[in-house]
Amino acid sequence: MPSLLTSRRAAGEITLRAKPARGERPRAIRAPANAAPLGWSVLACIGGLATAAASWLICAGIAVLGWSAADSATLRDAVGLGTRLWLLANGVGVHIGTVLITLVPWGLTAMIAFLIARVASASAGRVSADRASRGPALIGVVTVAAYLVPVFLVAVRLGEPVAVPARWPAVIAAFVLAAIWGSSRKFPGRRAVSAGKWFAMGRAVIAAQLAMLVAGAAVLIIGLGMHLNRVAALYEALQPGVTGAVALLVLQLAFVPNALVWSASYALGSGFSLGTGSVVAPAGTQLGIVPAIPLLGALPTAGPGDMTQVWWLAAGAIAGAIACWVVLTHRPAIRFDQASLRGGSAGMLAGAVFAGLAWATSGDLGMLRLTDIGPRLVPLLIMAVTTMGLSGMITGLALGIPRRGRSN
Repeated sequence: MPSLLTSRRAAGEITLRAKPARGERPRAIRAPANAAPLGWSVLACIGGLATAAASWLICAGIAVLGWSAADSATLRDAVGLGTRLWLLANGVGVHIGTVLITLVPWGLTAMIAFLIARVASASAGRVSADRASRGPALIGVVTVAAYLVPVFLVAVRLGEPVAVPARWPAVIAAFVLAAIWGSSRKFPGRRAVSAGKWFAMGRAVIAAQLAMLVAGAAVLIIGLGMHLNRVAALYEALQPGVTGAVALLVLQLAFVPNALVWSASYALGSGFSLGTGSVVAPAGTQLGIVPAIPLLGALPTAGPGDMTQVWWLAAGAIAGAIACWVVLTHRPAIRFDQASLRGGSAGMLAGAVFAGLAWATSGDLGMLRLTDIGPRLVPLLIMAVTTMGLSGMITGLALGIPRRGRSN
């Protein structure tokens, strides 16, 4: 008798076979393909609509926070105010009561542009075999178009598209550029663009804008530090409470990019205006009715400026020199006269672009004295183009002469 522990695996008589049931055919199990279930266009449309909903919720949440700290108004009024804030972030002028407001909160706009860039990047990741016909530009335009559909419908419902002057062309251009940038990150072959003269000029202009924004940040931070007591007094006068303080902080952060451009305009010497008849410039400050916002406590004291403020005028010269240096790094072997011409062209173009940024960050906060808030555009255009252009020419000449000596 065999033992119970004896192995029977060695016996070859036992064979197990599995057969399909009668009348049934074996089914092949196919592994899921690596291709995404949604195409890039569907994802771009869904993502654009989702971005519109998410950005509206953020703006409505800010308004609801402020409403929870207020003693009047209703939740419906708060949501309506948040909706108009959302339209403002999209460059659409709105009416709050009978007051027309066209000042774009570029902080919220930058947040929306970032979300759109992320959606465009995810949509571009779904493109595989048809890269030649589905480029970053097309993906960016489709994403932005899907996002703008609910914006347009809400604006029509509220009757706001007729509000002029609006900044929606600049906002849409920012959205499209952000979407193209986001989608181009998934196209490494397209990112390796030959560094032609226009590509180098674009880099120079962007570098000059960053230099001016850094100067504006320095002006703003120093102003806040010098007038910290005034900022604190304005905050205490509002008595916002905890939730109101959060809403006030977020609302001020939404306008920080505007404040940076205005401060950079101050550094250029042309200054900015806080309403009709007012001017804030290194040469002197004249103020009228100013909203009780703590951020505005950084404004200089009314009266003639002192000589220390004149040093801010070097910001424009530095920005022009940076633009020249960046554009010349592409072609370091050109003659000194060509270097001076290219540097001057880069500086003048950078000044014109900065004037465009200043226009986009300006607008109205009401009627009468609260109109034309922002940089003074005509003096700014003259100061920016001449200062940056002249600085670029001199820098190009200074960089080109030593190269001529070495070539000889």
